[in-house]
Amino acid sequence: MSESDFTRRLTARKPRPGLLLPLSLGVAVLCSAVMVVKVKNDNRRLTNESTQLRDAKEALDVERSQLQLEEAAHSSHSRIETIARNQLKMVEPRETVMVPAGSLAVTPTSVKP
Repeated sequence: MSESDFTRRLTARKPRPGLLLPLSLGVAVLCSAVMVVKVKNDNRRLTNESTQLRDAKEALDVERSQLQLEEAAHSSHSRIETIARNQLKMVEPRETVMVPAGSLAVTPTSVKP
C-alpha cells in the first residue's frame, strides 16, 4: 500500500453509524436523569415552602381572631362608661337645658378678627 492509498482511505472513512445512535441515546438518558433529579429537588423545596406558608397563615389567623376579641373588649359600652366615670370624672346630666336658637346670635362687637 502506498501512502496515498492510506491517506485516501483515512480521509474517506466515515463514522460508523452503529455507534452514533447508542452514544446519542446515552447522552439523552443522562440528561433525562439530571432533569428528574432537578425536578424532584424543586418539588421538595416548593412543598416545604408551601408548608411553612400554611403554618404562617394559621398563626396569623389565630392572631387576627385574638385581636378581634381584644378590639371587641376595648370598644364595649360598659368599659367606655367605666373609664369615663372613674378616670375622667364624667357624670350623666340630670337635667337637660334647652337654649333657643335665636338667643345665640352673634353681635358684631363680639366678633374678633
